[in-house]
Amino acid sequence: MTVIDIFIQDVNEFQGEFNNAIHAGQRLCFITRGKELQIEARDALAPIKTKAEQLKERAIAHEYEDAANALLSFEKMTASLTHELDMWIAIKEDKYAQAWDFLVNAQMAAIDAMRAHSIADHLEGYSAHLSALERHIFPDHGFLSIGGIVQKSECSICGQEHGTCDHLVGKPYMGKLCYEIISEFELEEMSFVKVPGNKHCRVINFTDNDGHMIDTFTLRVVPEESSPRNDVPGNGND
Repeated sequence: MTVIDIFIQDVNEFQGEFNNAIHAGQRLCFITRGKELQIEARDALAPIKTKAEQLKERAIAHEYEDAANALLSFEKMTASLTHELDMWIAIKEDKYAQAWDFLVNAQMAAIDAMRAHSIADHLEGYSAHLSALERHIFPDHGFLSIGGIVQKSECSICGQEHGTCDHLVGKPYMGKLCYEIISEFELEEMSFVKVPGNKHCRVINFTDNDGHMIDTFTLRVVPEESSPRNDVPGNGND
């Protein structure tokens, strides 16, 4: 067998393992499923993601760009489901801020999977599922957005000054997604927004009429010693 024949055989074997692990994980993405089963399914996805990364490196070494991008997509799909399972587990552990971050990470990984290769085009339905979870599990809360001037940035693919090369942000190149690395930035303003560029940048608490710091998710009073500094004043009716 040739090198490419062996590689194709290994990829086909991986796809079977991937499909089984994904199917098992998706069956457990409900609030009623046992937490111990969700933890088991999440942990079972770790070697799948590692195998996708290893196969991707082999594809890169042999310059199989389409295969490298497809394996990057598999890697991101696995990461997305892992984050969703982490979200359900965190909710059951009363860790709602962490659960939110896991959900956002799942959404971002699903988008990256679709950007990486057309093999993940079917994830539009899954992305809609994650958006529904955002609407129905978490209450409305504000987000923050910063504005300013990028003074220095570079392309993640080639390292050249951003905008001077032919690489496009969000596009895959030999198993890697292109993005802009900002190293120098002049902050000009910060705004409250409904639809942010980064959902991790959110309002985490507010001050009620009695001067108490209130968690935006639980509406519990935040102990003073653990209160973050970036609280947002409110009118007690937020």
